[in-house]
Amino acid sequence: MASQEQLALVAECRASGMTAKDWCEARGINYRHYVYWASRVNRAQRTNQDHHDQQQPQPQWALVKMTGEPEVIGEIRLVCGRWTICVGTGFSPVLLAEVLKVVDGIC
Repeated sequence: MASQEQLALVAECRASGMTAKDWCEARGINYRHYVYWASRVNRAQRTNQDHHDQQQPQPQWALVKMTGEPEVIGEIRLVCGRWTICVGTGFSPVLLAEVLKVVDGIC
């Protein structure tokens, strides 16, 4: 499949308001293929932005809302769309960084 077709399908999925998995299932598209295409689109967009701006992309900030005392709940939950990442006491910062890189590549 041509990259322009892949780009169009990724854009269509993102505009649908559905989860990527549900959209792929409804369209009869292999979800793993879609994830690969979306990752390529994300990388291309970051590369294009870097070439145009010639500077580091600005970080995205999110609203952080405490839902309980950390001593009481014993974990931090990072929620972004349908993703929830739970980080407990004694977590590995290296592992968390790797997980966030993978999630960033998919989203």
